[in-house]
Amino acid sequence: MLGMEISLSSFWIVAIMICVILLVMVAQISHFYAKFQEARKDYETNMIGLAGQLKKLQTTLSEQLGEQRRLLRQQGELLELKRAEMTGDFEIVEEPVVTASAPPREQPAAGEQPPPPAQKPGKKFPDIDLG
Repeated sequence: MLGMEISLSSFWIVAIMICVILLVMVAQISHFYAKFQEARKDYETNMIGLAGQLKKLQTTLSEQLGEQRRLLRQQGELLELKRAEMTGDFEIVEEPVVTASAPPREQPAAGEQPPPPAQKPGKKFPDIDLG
């Protein structure tokens, strides 16, 4: 009978130990899950902030790209102008400047034709687009 009591008492001791171990494991798993949820929320918040910063960066880069394209277009036009100046492929055409104090021109009569311009229009510098 003494052998029976030892095995029954050892059975209960082992059963209680297993229950304690299971409770400790459940507590550890729940603690780990809570930390995991907190880390996930922080990660999502960081990702949303990073997405906003990337959108701002993309907008800035788009503006810089547009500005670079505009500058390249102007540089190309200036190079064409310089090339024409160096090769003499243009003719300077002077146009009269009308001031505010100058009297208005007389209109020709109905049957008369206006006099032809004094100078022939020739090649001129290409127009520069500034905007």
